[in-house]
Amino acid sequence: MRITTLGLTLAGALVLAGCSTLISLNPIITEQQATFDPALLGAWNATEGDGIFVIKQDGAGYGIVYTEGKSVATKFDARMMRVGSAEILDLVIDDDDPFRIPAHLLARVWPGSSTLRWAFLDSDWLKEQAAKQLPSQKDGDRTLLTAPGPAVQAFLMLRGADERAYSKPQDLVKAQ
Repeated sequence: MRITTLGLTLAGALVLAGCSTLISLNPIITEQQATFDPALLGAWNATEGDGIFVIKQDGAGYGIVYTEGKSVATKFDARMMRVGSAEILDLVIDDDDPFRIPAHLLARVWPGSSTLRWAFLDSDWLKEQAAKQLPSQKDGDRTLLTAPGPAVQAFLMLRGADERAYSKPQDLVKAQ
């Protein structure tokens, strides 16, 4: 029974988080620990493709709506933490689907006045470090962190700001 439950949990999390290859089952940043950067707020256009991100304040965190072309919007809730000068978001899809597990994605952001750079924290180097230091489960090229949120947060405090933690950042420009 445990193997079946773990398998279903893992499958649900992996389906949900198709955009990153390092995901966590547990929230990483609590509302009390969250920091806020107003520079993230606004509408941002992808420089490649036709994606649009609209970021609004939601309590101590952010509400993010992503649309691409005429597709249905995807909603995220996010909280931020600072690791040195690095700003890291804990993103989770805002979805009422009872068959999805709310997996947490990690992204580093570099907000500016007219540009926003971002990258998922899911490099091979970071996944290798996580597998050595945290309870996790591999599935192909994906790594599911099963560690409690505080353990993942402690890991990010050590590794999250390292340039090897993410791949090439993507650029967004402020919508007019």
